[in-house]
Amino acid sequence: MACDEMGAVVIRPLSPPLRSFNRARGVLCRFFAPSPDGVPMTDTFSRRQIVTLLGGLGLAGMSSTAFSAPNPKLKPKPDPTPVLPAAEGRLRIGVIVPVKDDPFYKACADGAQEAATQIGNLDMAVAAPEKRQVREQALFINGFVKQKVDAILISPVDAGLLAPLCKRAMIRGIKVVSFEQALPANSRMAHVDPVSSRGKAETFLQMLADDAKDGGDVAILAGARNGADGLGLVSETMQQWLKPAYGKLKLADTLYGNDDEKAGYAAADFVLRQRPNLKGLLVFSPAALVGAAQCVSDRGLAGKVFVTGFGRPATLKAAMSAKAVEYFATANPVDIGYAAMQIAAALAKNTMTSGTGSMVTAGRLGQIALGDNSVATLRPFVVDAKNFDKYADLY
Repeated sequence: MACDEMGAVVIRPLSPPLRSFNRARGVLCRFFAPSPDGVPMTDTFSRRQIVTLLGGLGLAGMSSTAFSAPNPKLKPKPDPTPVLPAAEGRLRIGVIVPVKDDPFYKACADGAQEAATQIGNLDMAVAAPEKRQVREQALFINGFVKQKVDAILISPVDAGLLAPLCKRAMIRGIKVVSFEQALPANSRMAHVDPVSSRGKAETFLQMLADDAKDGGDVAILAGARNGADGLGLVSETMQQWLKPAYGKLKLADTLYGNDDEKAGYAAADFVLRQRPNLKGLLVFSPAALVGAAQCVSDRGLAGKVFVTGFGRPATLKAAMSAKAVEYFATANPVDIGYAAMQIAAALAKNTMTSGTGSMVTAGRLGQIALGDNSVATLRPFVVDAKNFDKYADLY
């Protein structure tokens, strides 16, 4: 292998060809060179990306002696991709989630199944890696491509690494829709974003205004400045804060870097010491919300300082029980899977197209429109004492 100026690996044919290398070389070519049918397999990869994907096939780090004649005692590993039945007139859609047994992704799959049942004449199968690993998802993508499914739904572990395989699937006529974690725009036909920054900001401020009707000082505990819960979300929240309905709420402080439970606890403790008259804490990260709520509870301020933000029900049982958190926003995974399946089925039937402004009638969710870069955005779902028990064990 050689590298170009940018450090990308360049695959050059062997000269003269070695018979003992032909079989393994075929495997390499299937990943990094045009396939016999003329469909390109990938874009240019960096050395690190190639090593990562080769590791999934058991080829990384192998010496030339590893490419000798096949050992008849070694049986190839079976394809782990679930098999969809081939039935004329029925759609076949594969769903790939990041990891097995995660309640959030199980709920996404349940939503997709709900939509599939309502749509009718549709078979779906869920492929879930044992661990959150890109190479297992790559095997599932290739498996569904071999089955010639009509569509693939995927929440990618690593969107950059999996993008070339998804692009190849689209070239072969398979509709690709990502959800939660977005694939690059040229590697999918649509993406379902659980919640937009604007949707989060509007919901956050509505919850604060409903609880702190008399107004008061509020502190924001944001994530890393350059992260999804950082400067961009703070900016969007400030724009919404200009509305007259939120005039009584005063921003007292904004603390960044609160992406986990310990950081959320420490930041809440700091701001509460600095501002004893604080009325509310707005926490952007689900993990940090748990920590901030625990801090408020430990300081005996539950019910006095309103804590809310973006969270996951399963992690907030103690906070809701102690009334340190009374309601919060979340992404509804059932709706995410439901919307993604509705869009994928419509694309597979050719009743909608990819692109800004394209719309689909998505069952109980009504009309869903694709925005910029073919992204469909759902609104946050508010969890409170009335519906908490319904979702507490779901995700």
